[in-house]
Amino acid sequence: MRNFIFIAPLAALAISACATTTARTDGEQALAVTMEDAGNIIPATAEERAAIHSRDLLSQAAFWAEAYDLNPSDQEAALELSIALRRMGNHDRSAIIAQQALALYPEDADMLLAYGMALASSGRGARAIEALQRSAASNSSNWQVHNTLGISLEQAGQAPAARNAFRAALSLNPGDPSVLSNLALSHALSGDVEVAEQMLREAMIRPGAAAAIRQNLALVIALQGRFEEAEEMARVDVTPEMAEANMNYVRAMLTSQRRYDAVTAN
Repeated sequence: MRNFIFIAPLAALAISACATTTARTDGEQALAVTMEDAGNIIPATAEERAAIHSRDLLSQAAFWAEAYDLNPSDQEAALELSIALRRMGNHDRSAIIAQQALALYPEDADMLLAYGMALASSGRGARAIEALQRSAASNSSNWQVHNTLGISLEQAGQAPAARNAFRAALSLNPGDPSVLSNLALSHALSGDVEVAEQMLREAMIRPGAAAAIRQNLALVIALQGRFEEAEEMARVDVTPEMAEANMNYVRAMLTSQRRYDAVTAN
C-alpha cells in the first residue's frame, strides 16, 4: 500500500517485506559471515538434507547456500535457497536464483512457484503470471500456486481473474485465513467493502489467522466511515499514534476523487 501502515497479506504474500533492493538484509549479512570461513565444501548427505528443515531459517539458508555454491545445478539446493531468501525478505535475490535454475529445469512446477512467489512478494506480480500459470498447469492441486496467482493477477489489475484464483485456492484449502483475506481485499479494492468486511471477519476467527488480518478488517471498516470502531480494532496491534495516522489517511482518501484507487496491492 502506498504510504499506508496497514499490512495486507495480498501485498505481502504469504508473503511480508516489500523491499525490491538487491542490498543484503541483516539475515543475509549474517549468512555471509557464516560462509566466510566455510573452507572446503563437502556435499551434504541425504540425511543431512532432510534434517536441515527442522533448523532455524538462517541455518537453512547457510546450508542451502553451501550446497548451491558447490553445485549451482543442484535443483533442490536452488529451490530451497530461493525459498529461504524470500522468507528472509530478499525477494530480488530469491527471484534471481529461481530464474537461473529455470534455465536448467524450465518445467519444474515448484521452481516456477518459487519464482512467482518471489516476484509477487516484491509487487511484480504481472511478471509472475506466466510462470505461475505454467506451475498450475502441472500442479493444479497446490493451493499456494492459485493463491500466488491471485495475488499476481490483482497486482496486474485483473481483479475478476484474481478472485477466481483465490476461490480455486480456497476449494483446495477451505477456510485458509490468508486466502480469505486476499479474496476480501480484492473485493475491497474493487469497492465492495461490505463483502470484504464479512470475509475478513470470517478469516479473523480461523485458526492461524495473522494479526495483519485484523488490521485489514480495521481498514475496511474505516473505508465505510466507521472510524472509531476501526481505530479501536487497529490499536490491538499498533500504537495509538499509528492507529490514528491510519484513520487520518483513510479520511483523506475518502475525500479525494481517487477513493479506492489510493489503496494498492504494492
